[in-house]
Amino acid sequence: MFACTALCMISALSAPDATVPPKKDILVGINYFAGWWEAPPNKWHGADGADWRPKYPQRVPLLGEFNNQATMDREIKAAADYGVDFFAILWYYNGKTGEREPNARNLERGVLDFMHSSESGRMKFYVEFCNHPPYDVATDEDWQDCIQFWLTCFRHPSYLRVDGKLVFKVHGGHYFVMQNGKDLAKCKAKLDQLRTAVRNAGLGEMLIGCGVGGPEPIPAEHWAAKLFDFTATYMDLPQQEQRPEDYPFSDLEKFTEEGRAKHFNDAVPYLPYAAAGWNPRPWPDKRACYAFPNKDEWTAALESVKKDLLAQSQLGLPGGAKAFTIYAWNEFGEGGIVAPTQGDQCMKLDGIEKVFGGM
Repeated sequence: MFACTALCMISALSAPDATVPPKKDILVGINYFAGWWEAPPNKWHGADGADWRPKYPQRVPLLGEFNNQATMDREIKAAADYGVDFFAILWYYNGKTGEREPNARNLERGVLDFMHSSESGRMKFYVEFCNHPPYDVATDEDWQDCIQFWLTCFRHPSYLRVDGKLVFKVHGGHYFVMQNGKDLAKCKAKLDQLRTAVRNAGLGEMLIGCGVGGPEPIPAEHWAAKLFDFTATYMDLPQQEQRPEDYPFSDLEKFTEEGRAKHFNDAVPYLPYAAAGWNPRPWPDKRACYAFPNKDEWTAALESVKKDLLAQSQLGLPGGAKAFTIYAWNEFGEGGIVAPTQGDQCMKLDGIEKVFGGM
């Protein structure tokens, strides 16, 4: 299943004397997408049923091509060994009546496999509630159902807390407002229900954030500042047309840096992101594609977000905690990839260790 180099790497990552790293000045988080299941239809195959991995072998992961417990165990070891502090794990609500899309129940595997992992004590995680269509939560009953599941996550000893408060993110802030009829009072009531349930369960207080656009400033009058404790961006893109050749990674990085600067004076803290890449050529996505970063470009992108985090008080999480996320651990189809692959091996993790390992 694995190339020889991968087997050697996995053996090294399994060293029994590995320990949890000390507290760091900047917390490194990586978005985690549990969309890689084995049963067809799956995301390794196109609409025609053809497997796209032979055409894009450089994207094939070395630690496991499918989300299962063994893969997660190896991924936690690798991430922790290179200085990653937490996974921001995408979680999708399917409801009680059936899957929203074929095999969509598997989208819960990321959270469940992390919580069940014998390696989970080596790093943290938080839930990123993905509420974009068709995974919206339409009824009060569904919302309560979600809360009950999230409480099981919040009880896990490796759930991320900052200043003792649980970190939680609504993936699409705009969707959340739209799905509640653009009624901010209703939005606030939903979030208050979550906070109250957490308090009643003896789990303390929460830091609830939401996703906004990369270049979208959040002044005091913005709805996000009235509802949420912080904002963040999963990933955002320049408005460029797709063309046969890839745009340079520098175009993507310039957009990311300029967008981050739009948040320096936000009314609430902004959890910034670094883009590990964007290139959805295996999928029928019509958006622009960018070349993958080389080692120097990747290191420079990490140094840039580090510089801004240290200089700007509104970047990070509430309470002054310095943190950011990387898009992404395993968006193999879209091209946001930090996980070791046949093409880059451990280059992205090496960069993280180089830039943030001593912090």
